[in-house]
Amino acid sequence: MLIYFQVIETDDDKSKFEAIYKAYYGLMYHVAYDKLHHPQDAEDVVHYVFVKIAENIKIIEPVSPKTRQLVVTMVYNRVIDLYRVRSKHAVVPFNEELQNHVTLEAEGEDILTKCILKLPDQQRMVIWLKYIHGYNLHEISKLLGISLRWAQKIDQRAKKKLEELYRKEGGFFDER
Repeated sequence: MLIYFQVIETDDDKSKFEAIYKAYYGLMYHVAYDKLHHPQDAEDVVHYVFVKIAENIKIIEPVSPKTRQLVVTMVYNRVIDLYRVRSKHAVVPFNEELQNHVTLEAEGEDILTKCILKLPDQQRMVIWLKYIHGYNLHEISKLLGISLRWAQKIDQRAKKKLEELYRKEGGFFDER
């Protein structure tokens, strides 16, 4: 807690922060862990959010339903940021055979990757969460804070746009 207090100037703000910390730490950790399924990552998310709360403590209300919603939203947003960072910096084990082995399939995946990267952010996020990480649309809608119907529509539009981009880039579908 001392780390956070270094950013906070007044004693009143320190007491407000301490009350927020005690009231919402468990909830914040639960929300982060529920989405990430990794205790260290959940701790990192909670720490990051508390740093942001400490930096902005003057404009944050004391413990209230509005503050509760704010901290949960901040946790969700940080989780999404973490997903974005991981999608850009995927860890792949080194394998010399794979390094020297180029196939048409890999070339096709490169075209697909380029096409996915051309999608608008929200469409790219839905495609990424659904097809790379295996989330269903209901889970995606909760994660992104949108309705299920909107998540379905984004998924539908993303697939259509992705097909158009893929064909434009020279990819082809095996239509059986």
